Amino acid sequence: MIKEYIKDYFSQKLERKQSLVVYDKKLFYKELVNEIASDDIHVFDASENAVLAREEALAYWISELANSADKKMIVYVPFDRSIEEDDKVTDPYIIFSSGGAIFPDEAIDNYKEICLSALPDKSEKIAELFSTDSWPSFALIDALVDGNNYPVLKSLLGASSEAEILETILFPSPELVGILTKEKSWVKEIKQWASSILGYTIKGRSLDSISKELWSITLYSEFLYDLPDSVQIPESLAQVHKVSPNAKQLIFKVASSLRKNREAEEYYVKYAKEVSEELNLAVLFSKENDLGKVNTFSFEDSTFFNQFIKHLQNQEIQEAERIINNSSHSIWTIHDEERASSWLIAEKAIEIVSFINDSEPLIKKLTDLNVIIKWYAEKGYKLDALHREFEKTLSSVLTEDDSLKVIAKQIRAIYAAFTESIQKRFQSYFKEQGLQSIKSLHNLDLFEKKVKPFIKQAKKTAYILVDALRYELAKSLVERLERADFDLKIEPAIAFTPTVTKYGMAALMPDARKKLNLKIKSNKLEPFFDDSPINTRLLRESLTKAIYGDKSAWYWESDILSDDFDKDKDLFFITTMEIDNAGENLPDNALLLIEESMKKILKTCVKLRASGIEEFIIAADHGFVLTDSYKAGNNAPKPPGEWALNKPRCVVGTGSADHNHVSFTAAELGIKCEVDSFLYLKNYATYARGLKYFHEGLSLQECVTPCISFRAQKSSANPKIEVYLSYKGKDNGVITTRRPSVTIDSSSEGLLFGDPMDVSIEVLAGEKIVGKISSSSDVDSTTGFLEVIPGQNDKFTIVMDDDYEGEFTVYAKVPSTGLVLSQITLKTDYL
Repeated sequence: MIKEYIKDYFSQKLERKQSLVVYDKKLFYKELVNEIASDDIHVFDASENAVLAREEALAYWISELANSADKKMIVYVPFDRSIEEDDKVTDPYIIFSSGGAIFPDEAIDNYKEICLSALPDKSEKIAELFSTDSWPSFALIDALVDGNNYPVLKSLLGASSEAEILETILFPSPELVGILTKEKSWVKEIKQWASSILGYTIKGRSLDSISKELWSITLYSEFLYDLPDSVQIPESLAQVHKVSPNAKQLIFKVASSLRKNREAEEYYVKYAKEVSEELNLAVLFSKENDLGKVNTFSFEDSTFFNQFIKHLQNQEIQEAERIINNSSHSIWTIHDEERASSWLIAEKAIEIVSFINDSEPLIKKLTDLNVIIKWYAEKGYKLDALHREFEKTLSSVLTEDDSLKVIAKQIRAIYAAFTESIQKRFQSYFKEQGLQSIKSLHNLDLFEKKVKPFIKQAKKTAYILVDALRYELAKSLVERLERADFDLKIEPAIAFTPTVTKYGMAALMPDARKKLNLKIKSNKLEPFFDDSPINTRLLRESLTKAIYGDKSAWYWESDILSDDFDKDKDLFFITTMEIDNAGENLPDNALLLIEESMKKILKTCVKLRASGIEEFIIAADHGFVLTDSYKAGNNAPKPPGEWALNKPRCVVGTGSADHNHVSFTAAELGIKCEVDSFLYLKNYATYARGLKYFHEGLSLQECVTPCISFRAQKSSANPKIEVYLSYKGKDNGVITTRRPSVTIDSSSEGLLFGDPMDVSIEVLAGEKIVGKISSSSDVDSTTGFLEVIPGQNDKFTIVMDDDYEGEFTVYAKVPSTGLVLSQITLKTDYL
C-alpha cells in the first residue's frame, strides 16, 4: 500500500514538470523508483554507473523531452541533495534538478511525513514505529492498515489515498460532479471516512453541502494548527470544528496541493474568503504579527509583509529574501493586484539594499573621473533602474498603507545617502580634473565620429535623437533591440553642460565641436552655430538641410509609426520628446508614459529597418534625476547676479558663487560663451522645493548619456519559435475571477531551452483595452513585456477592469512589430 502511495507521490511531482531527481543516499527508494519506469517515464539509475547514467540522462533530456511534452524522466541519485549554494556547483545532476522537480524538496517529503499523510488515522502507531527505526520497511507500514477501504468512495473518485479522497471531494472534475450528484451511495462512506480519518462528523447530504463543510474544516484546521503556541485562540472560536490532531499532516498536504493547483485556485480563493469572513478571522487576529508559516487566508499576507519589513530594517537580508520567496508567488499574490504590487515593491527594495551593500566597499576605489564614469556605465546605472522601477510600482498601488510608507522611507533614505556619496565624488573630480580629462565619447563629437562615417560610405542611416534618454533606460532598450534581432553596441557619452535640451540637442549636430557657442540674445543665453541661432528643432533641421540637402529629412517618431515618411532618403533625423515631456509635466502616470515611450522607440527602429535603413545611432541630449528620495528642503537660495540662464539646478551669467555651488569658467567646460560664470548646485539640490524631475545640473544621471550604434543582424538559421496561449488547456473558456491565470507555452525547434524572448500581452474587447498583465518577476519593469524562455511552460495573471464583463481576447504579440503569435477568446462569468 505505502509503495503505491509513494509511487503516486512521485508521479504527482512529475505532473507539472518533465523531470524528477530523487536524491537517496540510503538507497531506500531504489527498487520503488525503478518500478515506475514505463514507455513515457524513463528512469536513469545513477547508483549503478554514475557517469553513464548522467550521459544517458542528458541525451534523453535534450532529445526526447525537447520534442514531446508527454515524455518524463526520473534521475535516481545515490547521495544527499546539496542545499547550500556553494555545494550545488559540485552536484553533477544540478542541471536536472534546476529544470525539474526534486525529491526531497520540502518538509512533507520526509519519509515519516509521507507515511503520516498516507495513513493519518494511524499516526500514533506510525510515531511508535519511527521512534525505534528511522526507516521502517514498507511491509511494516502496510501492516498498520485495517480493512476499512471505502470501496464505493474510492471507486467513484478514482482515489487510492486519503489525500486523494479529500482533494477530489473538495475539487471534483465537472464530469465527477455529475456522477456524484446522481449517485448517492458514496455519501454514507464519506461520512464514515470523515469520522474515522478527520475526526469530524459531516452533517450535509448533497455534494455541495458536504464539499462546503470539508472546505471549511480543512482551511480552518490548517490555519489553527499552523498558529504559533504564543497566539491565544479567541473564545468565539472555541466551539468551531477542526480536524483531529492525527489528521493534521493530511490537511496540510491537501491544502498546499490545492493552492499549487492553478485549476483549483479560483475555488480555493472563493472558499477561503467565505471561511475567513464567516469566522471574522481577519478582525480577531488583526493585532498578531506572527500567524505561522502557512498563508492559508489572504489577511495573513500582511503579517508576512510586516515580518519582511522588520528583517529589512534590521538588515537581515537573507531572512527578508526567504519571506519574499515564500510569499511573492503565493495564491494571494496571484489573485490580489495590491498584494502583488506590494511584494514586487519588496523585491525591488531588497535588490536596492543588496546592490548598495555590495557596492559600498567599492566607493573608495572610485578615485578618478574616468573610473567613476566607467563604473556608472558598467554597473552603477543598475541602481537608478532599480530605484525607478521601485518608484513606478509604488505609484501604481491604489492605497499606500503604513507598511509601504515604512519601506518607501527607508529605501529612499539609503538610496539618497548612497547616490549623494557618489555625487560628491563625481562633482569633486569634475572640478579637479576637468571635463577635458574625460576619455569617453563627448556628445559634441558624436555626429562626426558615429554618424558621418556612414554618410561617407553611402549607407542609409537613422540618427535617432531621444530627449532625456537616461543611461539606464538605454540599457533596457538595448536588451529589447537585441531580442528584435539587432546587432548593438552601447557606450557612455558625455552630455554638453549645462544639461539643457536646447544646448544638448545642438551639441548633437554636425560639426558641433567647432561651431557651437552660447550667446546672449534678449537677455537669454542661447545656442548658436557660428552666428546663426540653433535653439529650435526647425533651426536644426535647416542646418542639416544646408549641409546634406534633399538626401536628409527630419521626422518625429510618430511619423515613422504612422508610415508617413519618405523611404528614399539617405539620412533620417528622428526625434522624440516623450520622456522629457512626461518628466517635465510629471502626471500621475509619468513613469508609465516613459515605459510606453520605450516601446515606441523599439517599434520605430523595427519599422525603419523594414524600410531599408542599414545603420542606426541613438543619442540623447541629457539624462535626468527622477526621485522622491532627496529630503524636502534640500534646496538652496539662488546667488545674487545677472543670470542669462536660470534653471532649477544651475545659473549662468555674471555673479558670485557660494558654498552651495560648484563654479566653472567657460574654458573649464570647453564652451565658447559670452559669459564666463557657470554655477552648479552641489549634490542634488535645487533652487525650488519639491522638484521630482530635473536635468540641468551636474551629476552622473544627468551628464552620462548613451550612444547606441546598431544594425540589423545578418540572417542566420535561427530556430523557429512558436508561442501558444491556453486557459485551462483550451483556446477559449469562461473566467470566474477578475484575475485569471493564462498558460503560455513556447517551443523552439531543436532546442529544449532557448534565449529569453519578449512577448507583449494585450487584453482587448474589440479595440478597447479591458485588462492588463499583472506585475510579476517575469514581467519587465521598464517595458511591461512578459519574458518567456522557449521550451518552458509558464503562467501569467491577467487583471481585468472592474467595470467590464463580456467577451474579450488575450493576445500574445511580438513587441517590435505587433505580430500576433497566439490568441484566446474568453468570457466573464464571475463567481
